[in-house]
Parts: sequence; structure tokens; C-alpha cells
Amino acid sequence: MAAILLSLISAVLYGLGDFWGALASRRSHILQVLPAILISGTLTVYLLIPWLGADFTPDAIKFGVASGFFGGAGFFIFYRALAIGPMGIASAIIAIVSTAIMYIVDVLKGTSVTPLGIAGAIVAMLSIVLVSKSTEDATHPVTAKMVKAAVFAGVIVSGFFMLLAYAPKDVGVATFVCTRTTQLVLILAAAFIWRNKITRGAKPKLAMSVGAGVGDALAAVAFIFANHTGSLAFVAVISNLYPAVTLIIAHFVIHERVERHQYIGMAGAVASVALLTLA
Repeated sequence: MAAILLSLISAVLYGLGDFWGALASRRSHILQVLPAILISGTLTVYLLIPWLGADFTPDAIKFGVASGFFGGAGFFIFYRALAIGPMGIASAIIAIVSTAIMYIVDVLKGTSVTPLGIAGAIVAMLSIVLVSKSTEDATHPVTAKMVKAAVFAGVIVSGFFMLLAYAPKDVGVATFVCTRTTQLVLILAAAFIWRNKITRGAKPKLAMSVGAGVGDALAAVAFIFANHTGSLAFVAVISNLYPAVTLIIAHFVIHERVERHQYIGMAGAVASVALLTLA
């Protein structure tokens, strides 16, 4: 039950972080926004050390640096996929691919699944598609280039999360401290190298960027500790329901329209959590 609760907290925080991050980057280049997001997220993780502990063992550092490289690459490929095609479809592909890979890998590693668990995972993946799909997508073409980028992003994102999930469990937040520090160094280096090629947009809203960074960092911490008490197969499915959270927040905060099939998707998300809880 603790794993389910922490996974839900992770989904809510990821949804909140994505909402703030999307608002912050609407009129600005991603390399204008990511440094503030990662700096605030990194500081958040460091502030958690006195409460959650951090034992920097060789394995914690190894897994942390590796996941940091996957996470840094994931940021670029993720936003590249969103930039060259319909955002709803791209984000759904990324979520489905990453969730499916984590689910299958964890089952192959020995996690037992019941028929209810399988049904919950399928309902969750269908819900992600319904929640992410918008009629606005019809105005943007779905290209093979976008699909390939989204699938690749999903693979990279799954690698990032699996490295965090299978990292040592008795090291506190040490692994994620190394992850965030590595990501921060990579993104700052990229921003410096390509500083003259960045198309300057409106100045990013600092409060939103910081909110996105804090939300994303806390979501990852919840994801890590959820895996300490449960299996990645179920944690990955529930935490990846964050698009439903983002949709709800966008509806109430900036009054984005929710379509009928998206309501069905949100109901499916609730049903999937119920099925996985009973599994």
C-alpha cells in the first residue's frame, strides 16, 4: 500500500512539475528554462539529505551518474519529440513506451503479476493515450520522424527510471543527488556551448521554473522510495499517470478545455489504480 501511495504522490508531483515547466517554456527556448529547473531541483535534493540521509557508496555514485546521463539525454530527446509533432501524441508515445519497457523488464526479473495487475496496467496505458490525445493534434501532422523521436525518448526515459529503481536501496538520496548533479552539469555545459545558437524568447518566469524543478525532484524521490517498498512494474504504471494530473491542473488553473474522451481517460486512470491496488 505504501508503494501505491508513494507512486500516486510521484504522479501528482510530476504532473504539477510538467504543468509549471510547460508554462515556463511556452515562449522561451528550452535551454533558457532547464538550468533554472535543474538548479532548483538539485538544491531541493541536497536539502533533503539531513532527513532522508545520503550514503555515497561506489554503487550509489555509479547508478546516479549513469541515470544522470540518461536523464540529460532524455530531456533533449523528449522536448525534440514534442517540438516536431503533435504534443499530445508524442507525450503519449513516450509514456507508453517507457512504461511498457519498465513493466516488461521488471516481470522478466521475477516480479509476479496477477490478472488484475495486468488488467490495471493495460487500462492505465489506454488512459494515458486518451488523456494525452487532443483534437488540437489534428492541426499538426504525425510524421515518421516524430514517432521515431518519441519512441527513442521513451527508451531513454525508461533507462533513466530503471537505473533509479534498481539502484542500492540503503543509501538514502545519494543516488539521486548524483543523478541531479550530473544532469545539471550536462545541461549547463550544453547551454554554454550553444549559447549563441539559442533563439531568445521571452524571459522565462523564474517562479514557474523553480516550481517545476522542485516538483520534478520531489516526484523522483517519491518514485525511488516507492520502489523500495514495491515493484517497478506497478510503480512505473501508476507514476506515469501524471498526464491526467497535468490535464486537471491545466483545466482549473488556465481553463483548458477537457474533451469527452479525456474525461474517460481520467476515469480509466482511477480504475487502473484501483485494479493495481487490488492486485
